[in-house]
Amino acid sequence: MPVISVCSPKGGVGKTTLAANLAHVFSASGARVVCIDFDPQNSLRLYFGVQLSEERGFINIFTEDPKAGWIDAVINGGKNLFVIPYGKSSEDQRRALASVLADDKGPTNYLGEWQKGLFCDPSVLLIADFPPGYSPALAAISTVADISIVPLMADASSVSLFSVLENNELIDRPLNERLGYYIVLNHVDNRIRLNREVQDFAHGNFADRLLGVIHSDTSVIEAAAMQRSISDFNQNSSAAFDIEVIARKIAGLLKFDVKSGTMVLNPESQGA
Repeated sequence: MPVISVCSPKGGVGKTTLAANLAHVFSASGARVVCIDFDPQNSLRLYFGVQLSEERGFINIFTEDPKAGWIDAVINGGKNLFVIPYGKSSEDQRRALASVLADDKGPTNYLGEWQKGLFCDPSVLLIADFPPGYSPALAAISTVADISIVPLMADASSVSLFSVLENNELIDRPLNERLGYYIVLNHVDNRIRLNREVQDFAHGNFADRLLGVIHSDTSVIEAAAMQRSISDFNQNSSAAFDIEVIARKIAGLLKFDVKSGTMVLNPESQGA
């Protein structure tokens, strides 16, 4: 299974929105997508039409049996599209999960071995959303992730965080062992001088790691309020177009076979 992690050293940069809408784009292209929420705020599910009253998630399965497969927490979010919520949790539950995920000296790789059925299925694309900054889950997924997408805002505070990524300071090692990280500048308004300057800085210093920009668009907030994807809410949305371009670039980096209306995740294994 190709695994995409969506993470950032800073909160409020649109991680969850990006993760959810990438999932919608990939599923609409024919890929079978599972989106998993590692943020205890448990908000990713709302982008897939799951009701606020729905409290189940993988944390409940983990609490009952740490070795049980999280696949049982899957909720259907549409054609080719599934979501695994974090679930309503207590502090004790969160600490227990963090302890297991942080045990890198143990005999097993928790995500790669105990959750192999979820994270190692070559026919499914998995997109994982994380809380801002360091988390044991983000460190744990570094052993199975293929690529890390890092959204940042086009502002002064985000510029100061580029070095955190460059120096592998977010989890004190590379975010993954394969393709590394790629930056997405979010909520960009080219009428604002600082936004333009941050883009120039990113292009000048991280050109090979800058995946793209997402322009400021009121459809982003409106679509989230309606629990719909941006493209479904407004087909003419500039942000929806930007995210589709970014998804195509990710597909290229992961060597997906992309054709009109279809996307094969592992073309070599399927005779493509």
